[in-house]
Amino acid sequence: MKSLKTGIVALSLVLLAGCSGGFDVPKIKDTSEKIIQINNSYITKQMLESTLNNEYNSSALASRNVNLKLPQNRVLYIIFQNKVINDLIVKALLDQEAEKRKITVNQGEINSLINKIADKVGGKSKLEASLTLNNIDKGVFVNNLRSNIIIKKLIDSSAGNTEVSENAVLDYYNKNKAKKFLTPDSIRAQHILISASPQELRKKLKAENPKISDQEINKKIQDDLNKAKAKAENILGLLKANPSKFSDLARTYSDDSNSAVKGGDLGYFSKDSMVPAFSDAAFSLSAGQISNIVQTPYGYHIIKLVDRRKAGIVPYVELKSELKRYLTEQKRLAVLQNIVKSAKDSAKISYLDKQYDINTLQNELKTLTKGKSNFMIQDGGMLQKVGK
Repeated sequence: MKSLKTGIVALSLVLLAGCSGGFDVPKIKDTSEKIIQINNSYITKQMLESTLNNEYNSSALASRNVNLKLPQNRVLYIIFQNKVINDLIVKALLDQEAEKRKITVNQGEINSLINKIADKVGGKSKLEASLTLNNIDKGVFVNNLRSNIIIKKLIDSSAGNTEVSENAVLDYYNKNKAKKFLTPDSIRAQHILISASPQELRKKLKAENPKISDQEINKKIQDDLNKAKAKAENILGLLKANPSKFSDLARTYSDDSNSAVKGGDLGYFSKDSMVPAFSDAAFSLSAGQISNIVQTPYGYHIIKLVDRRKAGIVPYVELKSELKRYLTEQKRLAVLQNIVKSAKDSAKISYLDKQYDINTLQNELKTLTKGKSNFMIQDGGMLQKVGK
């Protein structure tokens, strides 16, 4: 089955937020140059650069050490910058629309959402660990949560009833099952992950101490790997003594917060949807069997096979709830798109500094890519194709 995307595109509900020290982020006065005016509000140079940095740091580009400022990466930089500018404009328009409708967000609403999110990912400590691991700024997430609550309220105030009937869900399934809901041979498994990513550890050590030597880094990484493996071996020992405790131990120890709250359950997946080391181990198991320790780039896993399923169409009963959520979100997304379009159509948007004009950026992009089916980017010292 092809994965279903739920949530609001680009401005979807954020399921992470910082917790330590509370969520009242001090406001810093922004006196930098105003570069874009949207009706009576502005995007400043500092705002754009800060957002660009935060978006970059939480993207795959950062983990791959792609330097967007290199001349050979100009195309990629324009694409990235264009997206961020458009997102900032949309955010400003939605904030203005909320103000017109007297929609506000208070700290209690943010805290309530944070508590719900923390419960879903296994507690505030795992929430904080996720933020640290992904190099995510707490202030950025506070603002994202506020924006997401505003979006929800705007949609609710415009949409009326967005519930999808069971008949509509079944009709969608019947029309699409032959194309969208075919699945290859798949298995359902649980796992316990003890995080130990050499790449992430190296990045963290470098950030903490830029002068640290490669020798010191390698030693610290190996020490952390040894500790993580020892922890995994201890958990495996507990499982061998009592295999029925797998779900409980996953909830307690697994660093995969999304599956840990479900007892480590990953649902059904095909062999090519996981990294090879994980898939090879999982698909070699018999139902109910627990693996030895499996190492992947993410750390050390212990896997339990729950079930096997042959290729075919996924039954409606298994998709019903997910499809209803998906179709409901599609209706809500359409409402949001109409709000944004209406706001843009009536807005006065002025590019005070023409180098940030979206039309200018798009024209430059067309010129740079004219006649090219692909182009190259500098990627951690290596060239890689991007494009068609």
